[in-house]
Amino acid sequence: MLRIPYIVNLLILVPVVFSLLAQPDAMRAVFGAGLIDSPTLRPLVACLWLGVLACSVIALGAPARFWPLLLFQVIYKAAYLAVHVVPTLLREGQAAIPVGVSVTFIGIVLVWPFFIWQALQAERIDA
Repeated sequence: MLRIPYIVNLLILVPVVFSLLAQPDAMRAVFGAGLIDSPTLRPLVACLWLGVLACSVIALGAPARFWPLLLFQVIYKAAYLAVHVVPTLLREGQAAIPVGVSVTFIGIVLVWPFFIWQALQAERIDA
């Protein structure tokens, strides 16, 4: 059961990372048509998610030990939602936010804490 979030990371991130690295207009597909591509920002985002992807692959071997990766994802995704998505939604409406990314981030922020809790319980039992 603890492998589920890492498998979900793989399913989400493999196509996203490789499209960001290979296609200049992939940022628009991920973050919405209103985004202007940045040849500096696109590889930065791709490499951040590539790091999460690589750690998720490693975590499949010892999922309980990699709970900090899940916590990192909850923190940065919750921050993105709070700092960008909610204010933009309130100011400009739904059309101004990247719906796919936002919905995915909301799901992860709501569900990953359950897996973090499970991993911490498993660690406590092993100790």
